[in-house]
Amino acid sequence: MPSRMDARAARSSVPLWDEAALRAAERHAASRLAPHSLMARAAAAAARLLRARWPHARSVLVLAGPGNNGGDGLAAAAWLARLQYAPRLQVVLVGCGDPVQWSAGRRPPDWCWALAQARAAGIEPRPWSAIDAAELLRDADVVLDALLGLGLHEAPRGEIAQAIESLGTARRRGGLFAVDLPSGLRGSTGQAAGAVVRADATLAMLGLQPGHVTGPDSDACGELWLDDLQVDPGAADARPLALWGDVDSALQALPALHRSAHKGARGDVRLFGGAAGMGGALWLAARAALTVGAGRVFAAALDPNAQPLDPVYPEIMLRDVRDLLGQARDAGGSRSALVFGPGAGTSPEAAQALLELLALEQPLVIDADGLNLLAAQAPDGQAWSALRARRAPTWLTPHPTEAARLLRSDTAAVQADRLGAARRLGDLSRAHVVLKGAGSVLADPDGSMWVNSSGNGLLASAGTGDVLSGALAACLALGRGSVHAARAAVWMHGAAADQALREAGALRAGTLPDALLRAWHAR
Repeated sequence: MPSRMDARAARSSVPLWDEAALRAAERHAASRLAPHSLMARAAAAAARLLRARWPHARSVLVLAGPGNNGGDGLAAAAWLARLQYAPRLQVVLVGCGDPVQWSAGRRPPDWCWALAQARAAGIEPRPWSAIDAAELLRDADVVLDALLGLGLHEAPRGEIAQAIESLGTARRRGGLFAVDLPSGLRGSTGQAAGAVVRADATLAMLGLQPGHVTGPDSDACGELWLDDLQVDPGAADARPLALWGDVDSALQALPALHRSAHKGARGDVRLFGGAAGMGGALWLAARAALTVGAGRVFAAALDPNAQPLDPVYPEIMLRDVRDLLGQARDAGGSRSALVFGPGAGTSPEAAQALLELLALEQPLVIDADGLNLLAAQAPDGQAWSALRARRAPTWLTPHPTEAARLLRSDTAAVQADRLGAARRLGDLSRAHVVLKGAGSVLADPDGSMWVNSSGNGLLASAGTGDVLSGALAACLALGRGSVHAARAAVWMHGAAADQALREAGALRAGTLPDALLRAWHAR
């Protein structure tokens, strides 16, 4: 059976491949196997999962396209038809022309083989033009989407676009199951250029692509499953674009709390932000740092009239900006981390504080207005130059719009290639980058990429990013600046929202720090 790519699977490291790597793996495997073996494996995987996921389905509608993804659908229908208690099967060929065009030389060899398999199993497919789509969709317990596969580079057109739109608008009573990718979704980016299938479940073949787990439309996959078809893409000398999951390694980077632990061993976090009217952002970040486990948390508000005490978390020690900068300089390379940006504003005082922090050799998280200060400068400006010259690790934590400002681009372009945008920003800054969003992307200066497996739309509210910056700094202080410790913070941030969703509870930035801790202990 295929494996579900859920929280359990994400505990291990799962590679993400580009289309070229999967195509190469397919060719490499096919050259060593009997003809049509891979399609037979793919069909069996799809049919088995459909039967297991919808065990009581009595009618299945297969929408098959003109390429090998459509061949997978045809062969899966043949596999289902041979079951002792086979469902009623309807197979519709979409974008394949009339039956005269369903022949060798006009369709790929594997597709023609799959069509022969379907006919041998007693199935006679019909063309899209000859069916009442609304009636078939209404009567199907499961619809198998095998319209488009890996090679989508433009918006669907013609009959295929009509079929996708029908799946979105017709009254359906059953499930929607996609093979490889929901049709219309680009596997390289997780973005739909036009109409896209919104599946209940998707079975990825050979390996996962970035678009399965990150991107503005990646949730079109629904439940995500994987079957490698007994093929290793790495055997064809390919390298993955990024890793997904690896939660256990991330959490193991955070040291255990021994009986002999003391606050100095747990690290210090110093935060700078909170200009007039924006003090809440600073408090949210500081509370998160304290809750996640920093031994001591100091906060410096740029608002001269800021309250001297957090009444909810009195453990947070408020300091004057100049005093805390001096304290940070004196701390040297001890176990500590710095945060600049939550609610900081863009005043000259804020800009000067950022420059002084960039000169220190401690892990530094730059968020919110810290990113805006960088974006206001040319890439050869003083702050950018100081950022690139740092020897201690720096973490930039933009959301897509902030990343677009830093890259002199636009939000749509960032979302159209999230891995590429994170990599470009990392190259520009020589910093670690956390590109927040659906499947947050972490890009490291050495070129390695990681995609977070946790999180949902409950995080889409003001202040949750400030909480992440504080939690990230605490994990960096605890984990001595390691990349895996940073991944732990990003995962916990999303896992807190996942747990809140399971509990059907409300989540806002003010309750998120405690939710982070619960998610950590519940892993």
